[in-house]
Amino acid sequence: MNTPNTDDAYVYEPFAQTVEYLKINEAIVRRWVEAMLEGGSKHIERIVDLATGVGTMARLLIENLPPNIKPADVVCVDMSGRALEQAGENLKAQVNHLTLVKTPLQELSLEPQSVDVAIWGNGVHYLSSEDQMKTFSNIRRALKPGGWFCFNSAFYEEARPPKTLSFYRSQVATAVRNLRSRGFSRDKSEHSPESALYLPLSHYQDLLAQAGFQVEEIRNFVAKMYRSAWEKISAFSQYAAGALHGYPTDAAAEALEAAVAPSLEQYGERDENDEPFIPRNWFSAIARAK
Repeated sequence: MNTPNTDDAYVYEPFAQTVEYLKINEAIVRRWVEAMLEGGSKHIERIVDLATGVGTMARLLIENLPPNIKPADVVCVDMSGRALEQAGENLKAQVNHLTLVKTPLQELSLEPQSVDVAIWGNGVHYLSSEDQMKTFSNIRRALKPGGWFCFNSAFYEEARPPKTLSFYRSQVATAVRNLRSRGFSRDKSEHSPESALYLPLSHYQDLLAQAGFQVEEIRNFVAKMYRSAWEKISAFSQYAAGALHGYPTDAAAEALEAAVAPSLEQYGERDENDEPFIPRNWFSAIARAK
């Protein structure tokens, strides 16, 4: 296993270990595997996991592949050396040869036509449209003809069903009142980050076509998100920076987290146990290199 430099900071995202996150992503990964098998894939020698974090998506994919097509080589790519170090620990028992690459995705350079499957879990929305295109093009060059590119996100234009918008409005309004009561004011000159710009599914379909992919499937999955998951999402600095840009990020995260319970109680749907939740759409894209 190749280990990268680990001297950079890494902010662990607790939401990635919630039941909701693992359940919806496993369902999506199982669909990716089904599509590969339906498409005639019998051998997978090399997988690349983009923005791997601690290796959760790579682990889910490996666990759901049939025993006869387990990959010989897995490449994990991330900007954080500390995240890659953790991914290496998490995956070393499942992978014969593991390579860890520390680089921004838009600067990724792999040997042409050397990859069978590329996956990208819950990260495409962090990049600008220009950098998304660069990354798609890099992956297209690295994939073998007919190779698979699968990715997903819960941050896109269609992610929030119309019936759930009252929850988001209530959470933001409650958080803003909290911040103002504590003496915080919004810097109106600060622009919203790229991750807060929810792009439509058609945007990703167009990018795939422009980069030379054949789109096999784009579809929505629905996750039931409960209080604990929403609190962990809201406490994540990048989410808070998008939802309440212009306010100090740490204070915004605290306010959003505190606003979850009352907003969910008022606007959440109820499950069979009378527990409130908010449904959230996650898209899954499956494409092949032409």
